[in-house]
Amino acid sequence: MKLFKFLFIAIFVLESCSENSISIKAENLRESASKAMESNEFLSALNFAKDALKNYTSIQDTLGIIESNYLIARASALSGDFNNAVLYGKKGSHLCEIIKNYPLEYKLNNVLSWSYFELGKGFDETFDHQKRQLYVVEQLKDADAKAMVYNNYGYDATVSGSIPLSKAIEYTKIANQHYAKKEKNNGLWYTLMNLSWQYRLMNDLNTSEKYGRMAVEQAQADNDRHAIIEANTNLGETLLAQNKIEEAEVFYTSGLELSKQKNDRDKFVFEVYYSRFLWEIGEYDAAISSLKASVDFLKTNEIFYEMLARAFLAEFYYDTGNTIEAQKQIDVFKNPRATYFSQEADVLASLVEAKIKANTNKEMALNLLGEKAKNLDQSGAIYLKLKLLTLKKNIMENNISQKKK
Repeated sequence: MKLFKFLFIAIFVLESCSENSISIKAENLRESASKAMESNEFLSALNFAKDALKNYTSIQDTLGIIESNYLIARASALSGDFNNAVLYGKKGSHLCEIIKNYPLEYKLNNVLSWSYFELGKGFDETFDHQKRQLYVVEQLKDADAKAMVYNNYGYDATVSGSIPLSKAIEYTKIANQHYAKKEKNNGLWYTLMNLSWQYRLMNDLNTSEKYGRMAVEQAQADNDRHAIIEANTNLGETLLAQNKIEEAEVFYTSGLELSKQKNDRDKFVFEVYYSRFLWEIGEYDAAISSLKASVDFLKTNEIFYEMLARAFLAEFYYDTGNTIEAQKQIDVFKNPRATYFSQEADVLASLVEAKIKANTNKEMALNLLGEKAKNLDQSGAIYLKLKLLTLKKNIMENNISQKKK
């Protein structure tokens, strides 16, 4: 009996020593992964973190497993491997939810949000994730974190049209109020611009213009090229919607000068919106050329603006009598490479599709417009709905034409 007791104690001590040894090894590997991350050595960080994960898993150290998953997810994202970032991010986030570790879950969910965006995942595909992050940030009592999550939620919800615009605006305003209290916070111009966009979709163009002008003023105060370009083009859109062509020209011209400084993403996003101004002043060839160049650049990275550019391009091709090229742009919407593009782009493309269909099948065209208008009921995007209903009326009255040259 004494011998059995001795053996049991010996085994227990040996197992404890072994587990302690593995724990120390895992911790050293995790620290090495963290240091590699700080040095931007992402491949090394991945290898260290994966070895740490194996060791933590063997001793069932939940916190260690979560931290390793976070490091792997983040290193994967920073390496451009967003699919793996999602894989490990979801594993870590799920464990955090079980043990109620909200600070770590918040960090993991940020990696997931970034990865979903880069993979072109639409709001509807990530709705559960978005709702969970809203809950998590409420548990943190961190004003900065709350502002960022609320701003992102308001933006993504507006893109998709999945919740009422009035509700999306509430989230954006909370973020805006937070940023307004802080000096030199570059989030302020962005929330102001988003509010301008949201009110434009609600067809409240006066309020849209008010926030648009505030966004431009803040972007200029920040002296940020990216901010100035985006804020100016956003305000230009609102002014064009009010037929204030001369006022819009001032802001497009300002954006144009800055956009020419670099051949980058900001330049081509500006060109998408600038093409609308060119079209309004009769520069039809320049508008189409600008959009084609933008699509070529954006189709490899940013689907949101690529699809908006294709919607504009479809409209311009149609109005110049080139229905074949217009249809080619519309066809891309039938099988997009990703789903993260705006309800606005989808509606604008549908307007052109309905015009084309009306030439051969008026009933199909009217059904399409009716379906798209119904889809806007949830978001309350009156600005877009009016476009659909106006075209529906014109088709019923046989009053559509290809207007330009």
